[in-house]
Amino acid sequence: MELARPQVWVVRADSGRFVAHFISGGYAGIGWSMDLSAVESTQQLRCRYEAENPEANPHQVGASVSQMESFRQINQGDYIITPEADTRWLRYGRVTGPCFLSDRDDGCPYRNRRPVKWAAQSLERHSFSKSLQNTLGTPKTVFGVSQLDEFLSSIAPLPPSSTPARSANGDESGVEAESEDPDYEKIDSPFDPSRIRVRTVPVLVEQLVSRIRHKELDLSPDFQRLRGIWKPVDKSRLVESLLLRIPIPVFYVAADEEDLWRVVDGVQRISTMADYIEGLFPLQRLEYLDHFNGSHYQELPRPMQRRISETQLTVNVIEPGTPQEVMFNIFHRINTGGLSLNGQEIRHALNPGPVRAFLVALAESDEFLTATNRRISPKRMGDRECVLRFLAFRMEPWETYSADSLDTHLGAAMKRLNETSGRHEALAEDFRRAMRVAAAIFGQYAFRKRYSIDEEWLRPINKALFESWSVQFARCSLEQNERLIERRDEVQERSIALLNNDPEFEKAISLSTGTPQRIRKRFAAIGALIQEVLSCSATSG
Repeated sequence: MELARPQVWVVRADSGRFVAHFISGGYAGIGWSMDLSAVESTQQLRCRYEAENPEANPHQVGASVSQMESFRQINQGDYIITPEADTRWLRYGRVTGPCFLSDRDDGCPYRNRRPVKWAAQSLERHSFSKSLQNTLGTPKTVFGVSQLDEFLSSIAPLPPSSTPARSANGDESGVEAESEDPDYEKIDSPFDPSRIRVRTVPVLVEQLVSRIRHKELDLSPDFQRLRGIWKPVDKSRLVESLLLRIPIPVFYVAADEEDLWRVVDGVQRISTMADYIEGLFPLQRLEYLDHFNGSHYQELPRPMQRRISETQLTVNVIEPGTPQEVMFNIFHRINTGGLSLNGQEIRHALNPGPVRAFLVALAESDEFLTATNRRISPKRMGDRECVLRFLAFRMEPWETYSADSLDTHLGAAMKRLNETSGRHEALAEDFRRAMRVAAAIFGQYAFRKRYSIDEEWLRPINKALFESWSVQFARCSLEQNERLIERRDEVQERSIALLNNDPEFEKAISLSTGTPQRIRKRFAAIGALIQEVLSCSATSG
């Protein structure tokens, strides 16, 4: 059972020597021969250690037992920090299970281990306060860190594992990344360059803030979640850049006929500047102007306030009339720093209206959360993209798919959902029913690659499998779905065999998944699998 409030521990990897083993193996460990998971008390641990090390003096016994006892006290849900060989950098992760003694010879001699979901990024030691840096320098192998709040405020949260299966091959979104097939000859339909209508305008920070106050600049309500992605120190240093007159990268907005703007690149930077001027956070851990640490905007000297509010920014305005597919292509080419928007975030920005609330409602439904085991993070709208992919192929049959790209198809689906809100109720019922069937058949393995019935790894949600299985379940009648659930073992076995024995199907859910050929392949294969199970069921019945 996970603690309500996690703790933070340092577990060293021999001066960083075995950090790579920790990360690739998904664990943290210490190098003692006895099985710590079988020890019931500190006294028992001490007795066993003294019996195995009769030459050790009392100081050695005490120090060694203390290290092992600290490792035993780590709980599921706690965070672990391990310094890299270059001590400037720290890796961190979250404990996902109990201590175990490994018999795996992977080159790391530390066999007492705890499974850890490691974050993809490293932390810079010098980004922490002097107090926390001093704590991290404690000369022990395993020890607790008392500056919990500072650590938690400096990281992107990692969801704890609440299932017995282990997570693999994923990232923090909970969704498997999709890749392009280098052997697939992609044919693009280029658009007319004359249809690109972009103008560049200079804008003062105070003008952007004024637009926000008067609801003339739409950060998009659902994009407010992106404010939580930037750490407090990153926000403070953006403000410090304004104070130091360091140029800020350009912004991109889409304008409508009334010159109201929707921000599609720069949400975090704009919201940070506006939040600071509105007094929502103080500056902290500045690199050069540290005498302003702790200061809100209203507490700065007036010249410094003017320096912020009168900073001139460059805004690229994509004018009304620019086709949506052109805007989508432009946004995908933007990479101005910060956290670039992904496909679903761009579609969300380009399609205000009832479709936004509809996707949120389905993504937050009990049926979807159960079928996905609550493992898709909503932060970057990965959950909403999965819902949209179902709706897109439910509204327009996969057999007739002919879009230039999947992004174009999904964008058209959002526009269509805005124009046909009367269909929402029927589509929602189809979606919820498909989720119930998937959960009943596959359990926690729904929409995930699974190559063996005994496989322990809980792989990330695969979007191609999500859309294919869910749409095919929605096509089935209630009676057919009941028969599939009754024969769930056969469905699971056949799906595993399909992955193992059909390399083209495996490609269709892994590489260049938006091409018509790959879409037809995976939908047809899963549809055939379902029909085979139903046919066998009818014959046996």
